[in-house]
Amino acid sequence: MKAWTQWEVIRRQVALCGRVVDAQGKAFASAKVFIAAMPKEFKLRVDGAANAAGMDWGNLDERLDRTVSRTDGLFFFLDLPKGRYTVRGGDPKSGAEGEMAVVISWAKDGTVKRVTEDLTLQTKRRDN
Repeated sequence: MKAWTQWEVIRRQVALCGRVVDAQGKAFASAKVFIAAMPKEFKLRVDGAANAAGMDWGNLDERLDRTVSRTDGLFFFLDLPKGRYTVRGGDPKSGAEGEMAVVISWAKDGTVKRVTEDLTLQTKRRDN
């Protein structure tokens, strides 16, 4: 048994990161970024976290499958299992939206092969 003074170090790995930007490369702060499609292994992890969080889950901005871009547009997701993901984002102020597909893989040494990809948001045209 560990003494109460011992700490266990948990190392997290950034699997997917990037910036939320507009077509001109300008960063979107506070954009909502979420994983819309994911491998089964990650879906089971998300479902377990949702079950543990209870009714508050839907109101959380930061969770395994959802984040908010920082002031400089940066976003990231940690410890994603290998597989194909669809990531969507939106800016509540402008209504701009975007989507990208990425593939996450891991090296034999147990490190994630980080994917760095910008998520470009486009403002939808309104038909008159």
